[in-house]
Amino acid sequence: MAKGDRNLGWPGFFRVFTVLCAMILLLAQSGQEMVDAGSGSWQVLSVYQSLTTWTIPALFMLWGMSALEEGKPQVSASLLGLALPTFCLLVFWGAVYATASHLLGGGTLSWTGIWAALVNAARGNTYFHLWVLYPLIGLYLVHPVLHRFTSSASRGEVRYFLCLCFLFASLLPLWNAFYPGSAIAGQLEQLRIHLVLGWTGCYVAGWYLRHYTIGRIPEFILYFLGILGLVLTLTGPRLIGGSREVWYQYTSPSAVLTAAAFCALFRYVLGISEERSRRRAVNEIGAYAFGIYLVHQLWALVFRWFGVSALSFSPVLSVPLFSLIFFLLSLPLAWLVSLIPAVGSKLT
Repeated sequence: MAKGDRNLGWPGFFRVFTVLCAMILLLAQSGQEMVDAGSGSWQVLSVYQSLTTWTIPALFMLWGMSALEEGKPQVSASLLGLALPTFCLLVFWGAVYATASHLLGGGTLSWTGIWAALVNAARGNTYFHLWVLYPLIGLYLVHPVLHRFTSSASRGEVRYFLCLCFLFASLLPLWNAFYPGSAIAGQLEQLRIHLVLGWTGCYVAGWYLRHYTIGRIPEFILYFLGILGLVLTLTGPRLIGGSREVWYQYTSPSAVLTAAAFCALFRYVLGISEERSRRRAVNEIGAYAFGIYLVHQLWALVFRWFGVSALSFSPVLSVPLFSLIFFLLSLPLAWLVSLIPAVGSKLT
């Protein structure tokens, strides 16, 4: 991903925090697959998952706030500058992870194996944390249309669009989960609008929260809804009912509202620092934050090869500790990859 002004100020702070929390989410999800459902460790990992589910819509908000704010409205610029590099990113890292898994599993390195890994990655057989690149490619394909809309629409029109996205991609699917036989659920299934507007709403919402200044009252309402979203994600299955999948969906109202609340919090409160060296340091890390997300699972593979995982001791401490370790170890690796001539900046 290209570096630049998008990391200056509060977006850089928000990017670092989101990626670190996303790593906690991935560790918690992978850890749950290795323990019995309902056990003590599983419950702890479930809490970490519920507290960080918001990071996935937040990633799409970050991508939207940078891409829509910085330009590339032409179709050719969007295809060659956004969609194609992201596809190449997907293929490259998919092949890297396939090769690393093969070698750490006792296999040997060969050109045939590398080519097969590239082909499988192009076909969609990629490592689990790379799935976010698929909807991102789709968003970049429609980016010129979205950019034209955001650059010419009024603030009220953008709000109307965001309300539609939230209604059809978040609220109505939640209603459908609780009342699958209702007339609204039937109409939603026929329209299938949620398949179109899900990530698009997050993409445009990130731009909106960066481009416009919201008032103090809407800001505090958003904080309240964000806290409520965290509580519902954590306790919804027990207090209200429904399966865990309903409350842990990345486009659920609770996840989307919490992501928006954190975005506002970093813009208006946490992202402000008058200390230049501190701001510069966080901005530099923010420039490589997505690269850190891409490479951190390599360290998870290496640690697993040595017999060390997030469940090596109590997950209460191990999940945030290993997330921080992977983050710090991945930072210099992402920096080294970014130094590759011509393509380094596109790979991180």
